[in-house]
Amino acid sequence: MTPGRALVAGIVVLSLVGRTRAQCPPDCIGGGKAPATDCLVEFGGLTTTDEACTDGNDSCDTDGVVNGRCTFPMSVCLNVAGDPACTAHMSAPPVVTPAKSPVAQALGGALAALDPSQPGCTAPGVAVPVGAALKGVGDGVQRLAITGRAGRKKDRNRLRLTCRASPSSPSLSTVIRPIFETRCALPACHAGTAGSAGPTLMGAGLRDALVDAPSLNVPSLVLVRPGSVAQSYLARKILGRRISDHTPRMPQGCPQVPPAGGCLTADEIAAIVAWIQTGAPDN
Repeated sequence: MTPGRALVAGIVVLSLVGRTRAQCPPDCIGGGKAPATDCLVEFGGLTTTDEACTDGNDSCDTDGVVNGRCTFPMSVCLNVAGDPACTAHMSAPPVVTPAKSPVAQALGGALAALDPSQPGCTAPGVAVPVGAALKGVGDGVQRLAITGRAGRKKDRNRLRLTCRASPSSPSLSTVIRPIFETRCALPACHAGTAGSAGPTLMGAGLRDALVDAPSLNVPSLVLVRPGSVAQSYLARKILGRRISDHTPRMPQGCPQVPPAGGCLTADEIAAIVAWIQTGAPDN
């Protein structure tokens, strides 16, 4: 795993640490098809194994903030007691796929912290980023397979978690500005200090530095054109798409060699794109 992918994996899944039996049952659901093994892996905090949520909707997004991701209140429970048809226990943690998914990687790490032979649950909180591209933000879909084994018996569960983009804009002051200040406002980058590059991506002047400000590298574009992601040079730089001057993706070095502030995560990119798409308001 590259350092950049490891950083994303650490941020996409929130608060997944081992804990005791939690509230499973009675509110757990199984996703397998064999009654004799369906208790090996079950899910708390969901009503079905195909859930959808809109970013910022506090009825399903537990962070309750429009920030480029939906944090589903999902926990994964192992060896759920109470089903007389299910008596098997695992000897190794469940396997979570697809292996390249940061969500799957972090969820697999959380499950590895549990004792696979005993009942136990991860803490609730699985974050799925909104989809982001030059055409704007849209549904972010995470498909997962979680497979537990007990000897020759197998409990294979499939999940689909969909995070829909909000029609509201992420807050400039509480969501967007902290992203830029953490990832980009660094010495020799965009900190506004001697030796830094322009524009300055911090402080109260952030919006003025970006919105309708000319791009020096590509004069036909501005850094942020409110309502148009494709015509915003900044969006091209963070998405790594259609960078016509052939300069590096932003932050420079990502994803292979992350800079001191780290690379933008998928949800941070989605938040910035959503802010541009919704008119880059000063909120």
